[in-house]
Amino acid sequence: MKIINRLTVILITFLFGYNSVYSQTQADVKMGEILNSGDLFQLRKEYPNLKDSVSVKMLNFVADAQLGIGFNKLENAAIALDSLLLHHQNEMGAETSIGMAALQGMNLLNLGMYEQAGKIGEDLINALKQSAPFEALYSFVFIEKVGKALANLQKPYLERPNRDVTVPMSAETVGRGKHIYIPVEVNGITKNYIFDTGCSFGNFVSEKYAKETNLKIVADSIPVSGMEIGFVKLATADSIKIGELVYHNPVFMVAPPDNEVDSVFAFDGVLGYHFIRDAKEIIIDNEAGQFVFPHKPSDGESNMYLSSNTPQVRISYNGQPFDLIFDTGNVKSDLGNKFTKTFPDAIDGLAEKITSRGGFGGISQTKVVVLPEFHFEVAGSTVTLHDTEVIKNTESSSQLFSGSLGADFVLSFKRLVINYQNMFICGE
Repeated sequence: MKIINRLTVILITFLFGYNSVYSQTQADVKMGEILNSGDLFQLRKEYPNLKDSVSVKMLNFVADAQLGIGFNKLENAAIALDSLLLHHQNEMGAETSIGMAALQGMNLLNLGMYEQAGKIGEDLINALKQSAPFEALYSFVFIEKVGKALANLQKPYLERPNRDVTVPMSAETVGRGKHIYIPVEVNGITKNYIFDTGCSFGNFVSEKYAKETNLKIVADSIPVSGMEIGFVKLATADSIKIGELVYHNPVFMVAPPDNEVDSVFAFDGVLGYHFIRDAKEIIIDNEAGQFVFPHKPSDGESNMYLSSNTPQVRISYNGQPFDLIFDTGNVKSDLGNKFTKTFPDAIDGLAEKITSRGGFGGISQTKVVVLPEFHFEVAGSTVTLHDTEVIKNTESSSQLFSGSLGADFVLSFKRLVINYQNMFICGE
């Protein structure tokens, strides 16, 4: 489930379009190139050496915003976005300013500053509704409706004992792969939720489950994007309990019944971004069959960043860096047309077949080839996944999709550390 598409800031033409009043330095040009590439790891590495030499100070704020959002330093991002929108809209231009305002609204939602976020969403819609179709505005509608509906709700927070906490973990076969489950108690009722790093806002539950657990519905007609743009209800509860962890003021997206999807698999709930983020570190111990929530998160080098609240992990394939979505709710890893375009030799000669993909909004069919063995490195570990489907559609009109590391990736380790405090994964 996606809420808001990644808003790419295009700065190269902006930089070279400056008039002579601005004296560009080599650092300005270099910074513009890095920002335009979207490579947050390169930005994080080179920014400390560039920022004091940059003459266009707006670029520093853009870098701070991207790094803050990408590496889960939301307060830093909020400061940078405020500065950009207060002082640099003329320099950024209308399109980039709109993108920055949307990022600011989503960042405020993530910080639990709901009322302010709702006002930003409302302002964006009022400014654009006469000139843009709904499909271009649904992300702004999401920000407005969620922000307004939750305006009187306190931001979520995690209460926990001063020791490591363990809870049972299970994995069950679903379709072409497996789902990873974690027990979650809501209003005295415990059900297994899908553990899903790809669930990008709050938690996702079925309408039947919402009624059973007496969730409080606070809004309807909330637009979200899955297989297509659809609408859900928004709900809250006092808390959820996971073992000895108590997560206060959680938010739920309530999905309507979908006969097509429900015939393949039924679900009660999906545990998503906000809890996983606020837990800071989660260890999936496959040998012991449990989740471990360490009291003290570990240190590690970042190999993961957030895009639209969804983690992207950097792997090395054939000696080249490549970023893949880290989506534990995906029953089996897959590779997209960006992989096909980047590594055409990897799939040369493989036979095509038709496969089905399901999610919120329905089930679709697409052409794929099957890579018998997918070997790559991540965080110093060599991983081999088997029978990985690769989407082969590389028409110029198609949107490039890198691929996704799913449940089979998680289950390939004895133990996998997922750390949102320092933004890394590592396994053994």
